Amino acid sequence: MIEPSGRSVRGLHHDVYVGFVMIVFCAVAFYVTTTFDSVPAMLSQNIPATFFPRLVLATITLLSVILIVSGLKRSAESLGSVPGSVFTTAAVITLAVFLVKPLGTLLTVGLLALTLTWLWGERQWSRIASLAIGLPAAIYLVFAIGLQVRFPRGVVMSLIGAGG
Repeated sequence: MIEPSGRSVRGLHHDVYVGFVMIVFCAVAFYVTTTFDSVPAMLSQNIPATFFPRLVLATITLLSVILIVSGLKRSAESLGSVPGSVFTTAAVITLAVFLVKPLGTLLTVGLLALTLTWLWGERQWSRIASLAIGLPAAIYLVFAIGLQVRFPRGVVMSLIGAGG
């Protein structure tokens, strides 16, 4: 709990609370994965629909436990206001979710990398372009080619006949 003065009421570092909230989120999201429809074996590519979401949730849970443990080792501190960049980042990521269907996964990831990198202060276009091109390329190589996972292509990519 945080008082209006910004001081912690219970004396725990704020990372402990954030870690617990993230674990609760992961538990709820894991439950949601139990409601996924089963995919026919012919279309599943030998990977159930729940595999990647649960892998991500397990990773987030592990990182949350580490956050809690490190927070327990630190003393409570007063929190400042949340920077506006947090809300801008959340808005951009939310918009990206809605862009996957029209643009496809890989194009959306590239645009997301470009936009967030610029919003966070990077101004060297060579670095921005490297990430915006390199990240989707790496994802494509690992997941589409290596693991044979199909990504939504999107309307734009289907029209131009690109992507996989």
